[in-house]
Amino acid sequence: MIELPSRRREREMMIERMGRTNGTVPNLLSTDLPKRSFSGLRLGCLLIGVGLGLLVGLIINTALAHGGYSMNKWSEEQLFEVAYGAPVLIFGGLGLLCSYLLERRLSTDDKQRSERP
Repeated sequence: MIELPSRRREREMMIERMGRTNGTVPNLLSTDLPKRSFSGLRLGCLLIGVGLGLLVGLIINTALAHGGYSMNKWSEEQLFEVAYGAPVLIFGGLGLLCSYLLERRLSTDDKQRSERP
């Protein structure tokens, strides 16, 4: 019981020391830079990629069905399953890659704006 308040005071003192910098240690508590949340961008790009993947899968399935393939045979049924799974994963990954590139571009723009006088 006695130990808990003293540890709390120690932690508060450490946090206070971190807030006071002499120029050599970066101030971890400063909120000068605007913080952005890119979770909406990530989710949007992922869902766009998954949607495009499903569309491409549908187009591939339609082309396979009109090309003479039948879903009644087991070996050809696997082909129809892969025709949906692969494009969804590929385009979903491409959507996440696009969101990463957009996040990086936006964060560098923010850094350049904050460095200007």
